Amino acid sequence: MRVFLLLVALTLTFALPAQAGVRVKDGDLLFVTAARTGLSGAIDDATAKQGQPSYDHVGLVAHDGRTQVVLHADEEGSRAQPLKEFLDQARAKQRQVVVYRLKREQRAAIPDAIAKARTLLGKPYNFTYVQNEDSYYCSDFIERAFRAHHVFALQPMNFKNPQTGQISPYWVDFYRGKGMAVPQDAPGTNPNDMSASPALERIGVLLP
Repeated sequence: MRVFLLLVALTLTFALPAQAGVRVKDGDLLFVTAARTGLSGAIDDATAKQGQPSYDHVGLVAHDGRTQVVLHADEEGSRAQPLKEFLDQARAKQRQVVVYRLKREQRAAIPDAIAKARTLLGKPYNFTYVQNEDSYYCSDFIERAFRAHHVFALQPMNFKNPQTGQISPYWVDFYRGKGMAVPQDAPGTNPNDMSASPALERIGVLLP
């Protein structure tokens, strides 16, 4: 009986049930919905897909011992954050967290991607979104984790509002404050394009 209870406890620890039966697994990507104002709103304006959910953050599910964690890059830098804390943080901002999973033919990349992501931890956040080797932003961190397996592709970054075709004044002021021009068309990634990758399938909402 003691062995049985231990197995049940481990099962609950490593397969955290969530809303509508959604269970997260190592290698899943958690996308956080965007706000409509500030930096999140500016990202949404430039990268949102018409008729699709809009995201401004993404992280990779893994484990540290028995603790389920999210490997990701946010304003605190590249870090391993307990899943519960990640969800609590999203809940406090009234955001949804949506689970995406690599399709079967891509899943062999997961162990290498998690191992690579761990080597990227501890670097500061990249507030310019121009790729470099010393700091990362969220989708940049994930793309690098899977890069050896060519799961996600870099593409020209867009800072233009798709309705107006003009670069948002937010981004003009944002980069002026950093003493640089808006890096329109520089290679990069964003959560909305990543969520639309043919390598992924949407599993469901983890946090309503």
